[in-house]
Amino acid sequence: MSAAIVFEFPRGWLFALPLGLALAFGIWRQHRRGLATSRITGLGALRAIALLVLVFLAARPVWISREPPASATRSVMLLMDRSESMSLAERDVTRYQQALEFLRERLLPALRAGSLPVQAMLFDQSAEPADGAKLGSATPNGKRTNLGGAVAQALASTAQPPLAVIALTDGIVNESADNTHALTALVDAHVPFIGVGFGSDQGVRTLSLRELEAPSIVSTKTGFNISAQLEMVNTEDMPAFELLLFREGQMRQKRSVIPGKGSRTWLESFPVTEEKQGVHNYTVQLLPPNVAGLKCVNMLANTSVRVSDEKELRVLYIQGSLTWDYKFISLALRKDQTIKLTGLTRTSKQSVFRQNVESAGELMNGFPTSLEELAPFRVVVLSNLRPTDLTPAQQEVLARFCGELGGGVLMIGGPATFDSSWQSSRLEQLLPVVFSPNRGVQGLDRPFRLELTEDALQHPVFQIVDNRPMREVWAQLPTFTQYGRVDAAKPGAQVWAVHQTDDGPQGRRILMAAQRYGAGLSAVVCIQNFWRWRLAKDAEPQQFDRFWRQLFRFLSEVGRQDVSIHLADQELHPQMDVQVVLEKQPNPKNVTDTSHKFFVKVEDSQKKLLHEGTVELESGRPVDFRFHADKADIYTVTVTDAMKVPIATRPIEIRDLNVEFQETARNMETLQQWASVSDGLAMKVEDCRDAADLVTRIKAKIEQVRHGKQVRLPVGVNGWLLALVLGCLGGEWLLRKRWGLA
Repeated sequence: MSAAIVFEFPRGWLFALPLGLALAFGIWRQHRRGLATSRITGLGALRAIALLVLVFLAARPVWISREPPASATRSVMLLMDRSESMSLAERDVTRYQQALEFLRERLLPALRAGSLPVQAMLFDQSAEPADGAKLGSATPNGKRTNLGGAVAQALASTAQPPLAVIALTDGIVNESADNTHALTALVDAHVPFIGVGFGSDQGVRTLSLRELEAPSIVSTKTGFNISAQLEMVNTEDMPAFELLLFREGQMRQKRSVIPGKGSRTWLESFPVTEEKQGVHNYTVQLLPPNVAGLKCVNMLANTSVRVSDEKELRVLYIQGSLTWDYKFISLALRKDQTIKLTGLTRTSKQSVFRQNVESAGELMNGFPTSLEELAPFRVVVLSNLRPTDLTPAQQEVLARFCGELGGGVLMIGGPATFDSSWQSSRLEQLLPVVFSPNRGVQGLDRPFRLELTEDALQHPVFQIVDNRPMREVWAQLPTFTQYGRVDAAKPGAQVWAVHQTDDGPQGRRILMAAQRYGAGLSAVVCIQNFWRWRLAKDAEPQQFDRFWRQLFRFLSEVGRQDVSIHLADQELHPQMDVQVVLEKQPNPKNVTDTSHKFFVKVEDSQKKLLHEGTVELESGRPVDFRFHADKADIYTVTVTDAMKVPIATRPIEIRDLNVEFQETARNMETLQQWASVSDGLAMKVEDCRDAADLVTRIKAKIEQVRHGKQVRLPVGVNGWLLALVLGCLGGEWLLRKRWGLA
């Protein structure tokens, strides 16, 4: 290490002039008084040393350390991207071939001419050393790209840090776990990152089958659609191609698609009708057209539909006044032909507004006053009601509907709905919460977020996506305003969601809860404007829709299974062990159940048995198991009771999605971020026509980083200089006293 001292305030040395004059005047006065020359010299020297130290400190000296010239043992580390995105061809040459040609014909000769030794590595999801022969014979087929891991390995593979890390890549990165470690290592070692980007900024032409959409449950002999979501990017006039629909592995329909041109996402639907009950698996296969350079991210997607002869699930939605909730819940149920929503809205004390009634006379007199009028419905929703909107007799009918007929009751609304006047009413006895006695509560209009409990995160109602962690999905819901305050959950009730900040008498304020009531279920959603979820800027309407469909089915017991089957948080892909969680549901009729032994099996789409075993299940105690998914397929988990009667099934789709082709455009932003953190360079390959100039810039960056990261330490602010000053001043005083001058 070489070093130098610089002064941050060099004008501080100017203080030496007046101090020197003062010192000279003092010496002159001592000489006039006849003091011996030796004594004058001794006193003057001590004073001069102390004053010189003070002037030195006033100039603010700083010690700057610098690195020596580059050592001959250090080299440049070259990283060559061999992930599958580098196999994309542009102008009949793959990105990897472009990078290899650039390396051989331009970069390597220029580095050698600049006396910069080179070591090379190939990387995709991992990295390994490579020589020229290995670079030339490598095939770009890596399934993932981990640039951070390659950088970290490059820095750790040599005794001394490399002079620079040069990456030849398209910037498409889909693994980021090692980024923080790699960036820290670059900065600490003072190594610049040089990124050279290959490929087109527009990307290549892609045609992909993203996913299938279908209702989860339909009735027999009822038409429904299997819809394929297609995506086309960066294409000109795309010729027609075909989609094939398979049911249980047998082709059922074929259709030709004329996609047009440009970039777009659209749905292509197959109309389907099923005669038999059961769970049916459907597969749609895309047959891409013969177009040069066209890439397909995914050409196969699967879904399953449960066909049942269950009667139509009717929901009666009762409103004290018109609300937005009814409109958006209607939209959520629009694609599900087995759920029918009937609306009953009070418009004045004497009149009601009916929607989607079965007959002209149904609900003509408003809210039903007898159990027979409520019997056709499976779920009753109470929205935006006031205590005066339901008489005690109507509340009693509602309680009998839930407790005796096994219906579901849901109450939804804000402060006006969850009013203290409901306390001790028949309705409060039915619901899973205790109403708050406080009237006129203030501060309920501030934005808030709901927070799901662990019970809700594992509950089937809240499984609104299949491929992401539920906690993450629900955390992205928008904020809401206006909520109804309740004091506590009743014993045995299941709390699903709480307020993020508001505390009640027994913890966080409850926003969602449910409980068994006799043969039925009751639940509450204490949020005034829950419909805002579907209108939020970043919302995904299908999640809102799926939640309401699942909630109504849960409340009505339609399709409810004695054992729930769900997946632990995991990224599903072929060649993995899939973790499945089984949980026995509480007995809906509160009957003592001594049956705990169940059998579970897993089969692939060809009915090949992959897993079979016995499990002991008790309510509230989930049990997990694993099976190996060797390939992309639909795997079916089936749970049977002790008599081998199926009581629960769930299809699990494993997709082999090529993440390397999800984004095909060159990503210079990634390379620029790495370069900015390490004081390096990021450039497109077309901007590097003069390799000698590029190497000159690389060498300049190496020196800039090496000398730009100087260590600056203050000089003189320490005990030694302080002791020197005090010693000089103290010695001068002692001499003056000894000689009788003090």
